[in-house]
Amino acid sequence: MNLTFHWINILILIGAFNALVFCIVLLFQRQHPGAKYLAAFVFVFAYNGFETFNWSSGLENYYRFFNVCAYIVIFAMGPSLYLYIGALLDRERKVSPGVIAWHYSLVIFQFGTRMLYIGYHVLVVNHYITAPVSPGQLATIIWTYSEPLSVAVFVVYLAATGVRFHRYTTDLQPKVRAKQKPLLRWITTLLVCSCVLGVSWTVTVASFYVVASPPDALYYPLELGLVLFSYWIVLHGYHQVKVLPGKQQAIQPTADDAHARHFARLREAMEVEKYYLDPALSLSRVSASTGIPVKTISAVLNQHRNMGFADFVNMYRVREVSERMLDPANRQFTLSSLALDSGFNSQATFQRVFKNVTGLSPRAYMLEHTQNASDTAIPR
Repeated sequence: MNLTFHWINILILIGAFNALVFCIVLLFQRQHPGAKYLAAFVFVFAYNGFETFNWSSGLENYYRFFNVCAYIVIFAMGPSLYLYIGALLDRERKVSPGVIAWHYSLVIFQFGTRMLYIGYHVLVVNHYITAPVSPGQLATIIWTYSEPLSVAVFVVYLAATGVRFHRYTTDLQPKVRAKQKPLLRWITTLLVCSCVLGVSWTVTVASFYVVASPPDALYYPLELGLVLFSYWIVLHGYHQVKVLPGKQQAIQPTADDAHARHFARLREAMEVEKYYLDPALSLSRVSASTGIPVKTISAVLNQHRNMGFADFVNMYRVREVSERMLDPANRQFTLSSLALDSGFNSQATFQRVFKNVTGLSPRAYMLEHTQNASDTAIPR
């Protein structure tokens, strides 16, 4: 064997082993939120380290595993980062197996194509079938789309994670932010490092199409950066797993602050997105759209409005129809049509709910407020 071993290769190999060991440790850290997703994220670095060592040391001339199975594991990096940080930010939210499978669907797809490719290669080499496309040409096609797609997937997930984290920090109260400082610092550092990786990776892949250099020369700096990233995430990540509160402790803001954030999201859903205009709106639909558990919605509305979900929605519907009733531009419309356009599903329900909220029938309300449309008894 004509192998090349030097201190960089050894550094890469040790980093890969460290990352792999950390993955195993994480699988037993059940108290740390999202530990399994962090394990998947770190495993990508472990796998990449072994892959880098394989080609940089010359082993790829003898062991083709990493060549055949290239661009499979790498697709797990973006989804794992997104799901891990999501688990840290909202430990109450349960992610269903179907949603997890959807996030990792490209990993599954890439694995399936490789298995089909291997089967196709075996059939062609053993002359069981006549190949319309040679295995080499098929491998080139797979490599051609897989590389830029893997970069794009990571960048999209990184952006989505950044947006989610920004929304979370925006809603934090100063007092809670101080308590959350270790968590926020860990996530911020992880996102910054991931952004550096995303930019470097994008530039490297783009350079491959415009710079006439050997692939190894272009990828080697990126691979070394990934190795350093793996060292950092193992050393710093292990500390964070021990320091950050586990699932039995509160990594979320206090209950009151969490409810305040949820209530702000519910108000946004009604006042900005106007969910209440949907006559078929249900508690489960709002929960699915906002990501707030059904039980939490009920608790939040009881705390902040002392009312149930139906009363909360109907309050906005009454407000909407009252504003339309007092608008001179709508005089040609009947009260029934205005009510239906405002989210009510029947005239009887409209009449009953409107009087319960305002204390007046719709017609009495119109007569009393024709002079001042903004004078409304609807609570805000």
